[in-house]
Amino acid sequence: MAIIPFPVGPSCFSEGWRIENASRTAGPTILGQQQFVSSPAGRWRGRMQFHCITDDDYLEVDGFLAALDGSANTFYLGPADWRGRPWNSDALTGSLITPDRVAANARAHPGYDTNPDTTGRLDFALAAPVALNATSLTIQRNKGGALKRGQYLSIGKHLHIITALAAPDPSDPATGQPVPGAVQVSIRPWTRRVFQAGSPVEFARPVGLMRLAPDAAPLLERTTSPLSDLPLEFVEAF
Repeated sequence: MAIIPFPVGPSCFSEGWRIENASRTAGPTILGQQQFVSSPAGRWRGRMQFHCITDDDYLEVDGFLAALDGSANTFYLGPADWRGRPWNSDALTGSLITPDRVAANARAHPGYDTNPDTTGRLDFALAAPVALNATSLTIQRNKGGALKRGQYLSIGKHLHIITALAAPDPSDPATGQPVPGAVQVSIRPWTRRVFQAGSPVEFARPVGLMRLAPDAAPLLERTTSPLSDLPLEFVEAF
């Protein structure tokens, strides 16, 4: 099994993610009530659609799809929509330092992304070891915004989503801004392997190891307009 680099040029314009096979029925109880058992077998399934514009986009996509050999090979992919992620806040304006903001300001101010007060770079790590099939993590925030339910993250290239916080995210009483510290969160799907304390937690560009869905037959749908579409259906590979 090979990991095929995902094309860089095409831009995502539509996506949907879900976790499937996360529970199974255990049959009815003596009272006739249905029982359900949660399972660590829950895995990601998703669909994304990409715009291809340039000649290089077309070449990259065609080569990528051919190299996958159907569902045999894998690739890294994660949610493209970066809204709601724990971005840093500008100390002067209070606005979020998103990738678009960093790109716009770095052109006029080359030191924008390296200045500790205006950097868009996030720094999160595991505050404690994590066991196999864990459903909760303690995350150490060194640099970044508030953690919230619904945010995506990845550890060691395994994609997860926050489903709950054990307690309110710590913040400075005077400013309301998040402060460095440990935050315990619940996640899904269950962890795929053991992780040590200090392992990086990626929020800015989380990804997971994916393969084409067994029933998918993707192709680049070329049109006579400047835009052509690549619809992609995939499942987590683990």
